[in-house]
Amino acid sequence: MMDSRDEVVLALTDDMDTGSSSDGPHSPSTRRSAVIGHFLFRSSALIIYILCAWFTTSFVLPFIFILVCLSLDFWVVKNISGRILVGLRWSSYTDDAGVVHWRYDSRKPSPIDSADVSSLSRRELAARMARQQLSRLFWIGLIASPAIWCLFFLASLFSLHIRWAFVCTIALCMNIANVYGYIRCWMSNMNESESNILKVIKSTATRKMSNLWPLSQTKSNLNNTSGNGLPLVA
Repeated sequence: MMDSRDEVVLALTDDMDTGSSSDGPHSPSTRRSAVIGHFLFRSSALIIYILCAWFTTSFVLPFIFILVCLSLDFWVVKNISGRILVGLRWSSYTDDAGVVHWRYDSRKPSPIDSADVSSLSRRELAARMARQQLSRLFWIGLIASPAIWCLFFLASLFSLHIRWAFVCTIALCMNIANVYGYIRCWMSNMNESESNILKVIKSTATRKMSNLWPLSQTKSNLNNTSGNGLPLVA
C-alpha cells in the first residue's frame, strides 16, 4: 500500500497515448470497451456478494470468485480504463536502493479538448462531449464502488458476520487504492495546469513591462531635452 514514507514522484509524461484526430488518441469503440471493463468486474463482485447466499451456503467458493473479480477490476482500472477514459495513470517502481517511488502521470489535453467551442466543427464538438461523458462515468464508477462496499462492511459488522466484513475490507482496500492513485494524478495535473497559467501570466506581464519601459525612457529624454531649451526633432 502507499505509505507517506515513500518518495512520491509527480510526473506529467509524454509517453502516454497521443493523437490529433477528432476522436482523440483512442477510437470510440476502444472507449466503449474500456467503460465496459471499468464496470464489469466491480459489478460482478458486488452481484456475487449480494446473491451468493441464494445459491450456496459455502463461504469459500463465493470468496474466491469475489477475490478474482476484485483482482481483475483492480488491474483493469489501474492499467486500462483510467489511461483510456481520463488520460491518467499511476504506478510505482523500486530503485536500486530499495526505495519505492510512486508516479502519477497525466496525458496532456488534445488541441480539441482545449479549443474554444465556437472554433470546433459539429463532429469535433460531439466527440469532445462523448469523451466528457465517458470521463464522468469513469469517476462515478471509481467513487461509487468503495462507497457501496463501505455500506456492506457496516452492515456485515453490525450483523456480526465477521467473515463477510473481512471480504468487504479487502474490497475497500483495493478500491480505495485506485481512488487515491487517480486523485493524486488529477491533483498533479491541476497543479501543473495552474503552474502553466502562472507562467503565461508572468511572461505576459514581463513583456508588457518591457514594452512600457522604452516608452517611459523616451518621454523622460524628451522632457529633459525640452527643459534644457534644445529644439525637439519631430
